Amino acid sequence: MKKLISVFLVSFFLCSINLFASVATEYTFTSALNSYAPLTGTVDTIAVATHTSIDPFQLNDVTYGPIALPFTFVFDCTDYNSFFVNTNGFVTFGTTAPGIANYGPISSLDTYNGAVSAFGRDLIGVFGTTADFSGVTNVLTDVRNFQGVVVGRHITAATGIPANTYITAFNKALGTITMSKNTTDIIVNDLVIQIASGSIVTKTEGTAPFRVQTIQFSNFRQYLIIGTDDNFNFQIKLYESGRIQVVYGKMSKNTIPVASIVGQVGLRGNDNLDFNSRTNSVTLNWATSTAGATNAATSTLTNLILPLLGQTYTWELLCALPVEMSSFTSSINGRDVTLAWTTTSEVNNSRFEIERSVSNEWTSVGSVEGNGTTLTSTNYSFTDRNLNTGVYHYRLKQIDFNGNFTNYNLYGEVNVGIPVKFDLSQNYPNPFNPSTKINYDLPFDSKVSIKIFDMSGKEVADLVSEIKTAGYYTVSYNASNLSSGVYAYRISAEANGNNFVSTKKMILIK
Repeated sequence: MKKLISVFLVSFFLCSINLFASVATEYTFTSALNSYAPLTGTVDTIAVATHTSIDPFQLNDVTYGPIALPFTFVFDCTDYNSFFVNTNGFVTFGTTAPGIANYGPISSLDTYNGAVSAFGRDLIGVFGTTADFSGVTNVLTDVRNFQGVVVGRHITAATGIPANTYITAFNKALGTITMSKNTTDIIVNDLVIQIASGSIVTKTEGTAPFRVQTIQFSNFRQYLIIGTDDNFNFQIKLYESGRIQVVYGKMSKNTIPVASIVGQVGLRGNDNLDFNSRTNSVTLNWATSTAGATNAATSTLTNLILPLLGQTYTWELLCALPVEMSSFTSSINGRDVTLAWTTTSEVNNSRFEIERSVSNEWTSVGSVEGNGTTLTSTNYSFTDRNLNTGVYHYRLKQIDFNGNFTNYNLYGEVNVGIPVKFDLSQNYPNPFNPSTKINYDLPFDSKVSIKIFDMSGKEVADLVSEIKTAGYYTVSYNASNLSSGVYAYRISAEANGNNFVSTKKMILIK
């Protein structure tokens, strides 16, 4: 029977190191209206506001980090394994943390290696809303905005509200907030209160090499001492491929006491002359954006000019690579996976290390010599043999003669399925001394027995005696206790009323 061969044409994405990169030229920019999905389940908490009168517990001018990434992230064509988070709406890369009072992450003179800013300005992690109360009571009424109302969080020690007062319940339909303490004044109307509901959390989602690290800012507002009924929510997404996204949740702006503010949105390189920011200086419409190569302060926010829920800005990485590839494909032949790739040019290319991933762990499985420096198209291939049934990912680690490397990831997964028929392969090596391996294939779950016999028919070893699921298998045998000679090995596999039996000879030479 002919072996079944499957071929998958796939694309690839790239990571690299480039000391002369510029965010103005190394990224493309697109704008789209997608959905906003708040992080759920288990998250890593970077910071949560716990008080509204003492820095930094109100998340006012604080930098956190370095925070480790579970994968190598390529920013501006340079590899990073950690980042810093600033409460003023941005993250940075490099060993130098941004200044804590950095309100302009793109225009800043700080010496970090680069920044991603979702809404960089002077922010604070407390939510503002307006309410009334009458008499000594623990219930606020006519609450104007519930966006950042969270049970268990502090309320500002405002007029008539004692210190260390918490929210115990709220009812949007009735417009009420229930507090842990009673008010101390008779009647107060239009009271602006602040709730310590701000948080910054992060989460890794997806599987290698397609993971994404999301940094989520919730319930922030513009910093003003008197407070505002603002509520800002957004995410910064760092993809393992090098893609960067800024996604906006609810962004509400009150007209009182400040009707309009401007934040910085976009990327900055390692100096404040290198930008790739979103811009629209004509209508200021957040949905109509283009990439800006200068720090144009055009991200205006009012109660009418604001990003809609799910507004997404995407920056795709484009790096000058030492090896340019035109294709990278995989094919499956039984339990063997063949990778084939074609380069259109190579610079200082020493070799390709082939790496395979199972359960997010990369392992080197082979190496192919490169072609140095050439402008001629070159075809390469590598076969990864004798794999078990399962799902695999592959990448090429291209290494130059100076030891620098670039990763080229095969897009999509390679699925080695179950065999189409029973089979027992010739042991290898053969002849052997003293160890050898035997491959066998099971198209169904089977009760399997594999035994070794000498030429008189006497059993000398019992290698397998158990039920196995359908798949490809390899069993090792060490014959150090036997003398040189010819031996036989036999498989018996029972499945679905059928019994497969096959015997082959092996030669031990000592």
